[in-house]
Amino acid sequence: MITVISGTNRTGSVTLRVAQHVHEILARQGMASQILDLSLLPSDFFSPAMYMQRSANFMSLFQSHVVDASHLLFIIPEYNGSYPGVLKMFLDASPVQSFRNKHASMIGLSDGHAGNLRGQDHLTGVLHYLKMHVHYNKPKLSNISRSFDPSGKLVNEPHLDQIQGHIALITESM
Repeated sequence: MITVISGTNRTGSVTLRVAQHVHEILARQGMASQILDLSLLPSDFFSPAMYMQRSANFMSLFQSHVVDASHLLFIIPEYNGSYPGVLKMFLDASPVQSFRNKHASMIGLSDGHAGNLRGQDHLTGVLHYLKMHVHYNKPKLSNISRSFDPSGKLVNEPHLDQIQGHIALITESM
């Protein structure tokens, strides 16, 4: 199972639209996948006690989307030259042993020209610390908000090609 993580808690985000596109491609290829939308984190997720006593709602979401997944595909938008704090909080609040030896990959998004290159580097370091196997191919989708048609469909051909190529690489190694 591949879990596609929409790496922001912003509702109606471009990140979620890209995650949905990736999920659709995986489904067309017969790959089992699901989306973890961080905007659906329970309201009791963030608290000073989150490191010691995780809420039942959080653990249910974590169990169904991370523990049973063999691969985590992070869709990460650029926030202040890195990745969103909610994604870091999600990783920090999670039982770290659940990430060990899992496979991970990422697709970076930005409205600028670098496609969240720095955020990908930052997240790679954290995932390595968690002892995850991070895929070498890390697509960088720049000018992302201009990559959709009026209906919200991703239509930027170079971005579509990068996503297709990335999915081909990660699925062939599974």
